[in-house]
Amino acid sequence: MQLSVVVPAHNEAVHLETHMAAFVETLPPDVTEVLREIIIVENGSTDGTLGACHRLHERFPLLIRVHTIPRGSYGEAIKRGMLESRGTHISILECDFLDSRFVSASLALFSASRAQFIVGSKRHRESVDRRPIKRRVLTALYNFVFLRIMIGYSGTDTHGLKSIETPLAKKLCGLAMTSDEIFQTEIVLLAWRLGVKIEELPVQILEMRNPSVTVLRRLPKVLNTVRDLRSSLARFPAQTAQAPNLPQESSPLSELIR
Repeated sequence: MQLSVVVPAHNEAVHLETHMAAFVETLPPDVTEVLREIIIVENGSTDGTLGACHRLHERFPLLIRVHTIPRGSYGEAIKRGMLESRGTHISILECDFLDSRFVSASLALFSASRAQFIVGSKRHRESVDRRPIKRRVLTALYNFVFLRIMIGYSGTDTHGLKSIETPLAKKLCGLAMTSDEIFQTEIVLLAWRLGVKIEELPVQILEMRNPSVTVLRRLPKVLNTVRDLRSSLARFPAQTAQAPNLPQESSPLSELIR
């Protein structure tokens, strides 16, 4: 197994170097043994993020690769990172959520052949979500109303950290019809609709900064995304879909992620 880590970076100049260096220097042995590359995808930044990316490459030249795209787009950034990945497996992390525990737990699942696609779920029963209450309510409503009721997805989350087998990730990039923020939800739903083995892992999350988009500004976008997601999923028969697996509370994997 060889692991590629993909990290999108947009206007992250203040903390990127500190967070990334700390992540690299404190990785557990099970991750360092298989880590082939960290791909930082700078996208449309208007501060010094690109310079910070290049300094990180100079500091860790054998590990960190830098790509840049002109437009600020989370979805296009992770798509570019997945397509550029050279490992057998990919973990998608966030600049302010470089969670090595999630990576370790993902590696354990891959080694046991328990999953092809892994989602770090904020709504998992064992997750610790310390974001403001308004953000937590929005996540719960989005997943229940728009994903479960309107689309029929039985998983608990589609946003945030993910780990994917690389051939599958590249296939999903080719099938996806969307971009920007919705892309990360679409690839989860496409994998589900195609019958891919999906596992959810708990995460511990503390919001380090205020969100760039308010709840009121998100709502019209959400209504449009449901339409786009339905159009994407309509290309594939529904009978192949299977429910994501959630590990039991007493499993060794649950202890690993705590």
